[in-house]
Amino acid sequence: MISPRWPYPVTKGDKLRTFHALRQLSRRHSITLVAAADEPLRPGDVEAVAQYCERVELVPISRVRSVANVAIYGAASRQPLQTLYYRSSALRDRIRTVLAESRFDILHASMIRVLPYLWDAAGPPVVVDLVDSYARGLELRTKSVHPLLRPVYKLEAERVRRYERAACARFAQLYVAAEYDRLEIGAPNVSVVRNGADLEQFSYRREGRGDNLVVMTGNMGYQPNVDAIAWFARDVWPLVRAQVPAAKFRIVGIRPRPATLDLNGRDGITVVGRVDDVAAELHAATVAVCPVRVGSGLQNKILEAMATGTPIVSTSFGNEGVGATPGVELRVADEPAAFATELLALLADPAGRDLQAAAAHTFVEREFSWAANAEKIERLYEAAV
Repeated sequence: MISPRWPYPVTKGDKLRTFHALRQLSRRHSITLVAAADEPLRPGDVEAVAQYCERVELVPISRVRSVANVAIYGAASRQPLQTLYYRSSALRDRIRTVLAESRFDILHASMIRVLPYLWDAAGPPVVVDLVDSYARGLELRTKSVHPLLRPVYKLEAERVRRYERAACARFAQLYVAAEYDRLEIGAPNVSVVRNGADLEQFSYRREGRGDNLVVMTGNMGYQPNVDAIAWFARDVWPLVRAQVPAAKFRIVGIRPRPATLDLNGRDGITVVGRVDDVAAELHAATVAVCPVRVGSGLQNKILEAMATGTPIVSTSFGNEGVGATPGVELRVADEPAAFATELLALLADPAGRDLQAAAAHTFVEREFSWAANAEKIERLYEAAV
């Protein structure tokens, strides 16, 4: 398995997805993992993943060098900027060495960022976890970023779309996390393998919750989450506080941007940042929110809230990849007043919260299993071979 980012389990999104794939696939396969480390590792990070691998090759990459790659090669190259960001001769050489030293049945690539290293590689078939249609996500995000950045986002979206299509023509089998991403890419060899919920780490619990405590979790450096927090804090939260002055809002997740940090201490808002146990934050909350309006892929924050028994209010966009039933497993609203109304209704209705939490947990158990996902990936291996 080849990953652009070291997939330790406490982070969100693509790393979490890679970690659980490793954990499940290791039960029936011998795995060699080659990954780049683009941020400092913490004690236990390596061991948490290495236990599922026969061999681990970790290659540190410099963020300064990565930014320089984009600046140097960005204008002349047709590759997406994100693949240029992960351009590394050390990573290239390590991958070549590993492929020369061992025989593999399948090469499993995580995201388009590592595909330049495999594009011309001879040997076993390549199965690619695209995660999502990143081009679609960039196009949706273009409207919400600073006007000076919009031409860059538009250019990157065009490059990524071309690259995704070329990858579908080049590699045997590819998969994404949500049906709408598969439809967006539109290639016959793209399948859907949804994210799962870790029902052990995010255990179901209804007792011991705070009063009028709202939480949002996720990678707060991720632009769709930045946009979601700004919209919710500006347009929705004042409507909630006007009705429930004691309401508190906790923003939990790594890399909060300066605009998010500026909210800390205002109107009952606490910017918590990184925590070791996201489940504990969800267990303490009355209600969770997913006010995400742009992006791509599947919202893990919804699955984790459902798994822990935390009722959630989401935008319809946030629920798009999850496919839960509005009014049963979650509440859905897209306009500020409607979102606030749904949130206030849950805050005021303990029995309603319990009913929604139970229905949501049953839904996650039935529809989002990491073990079932591993079986789908194995079928893609078989098809590729």
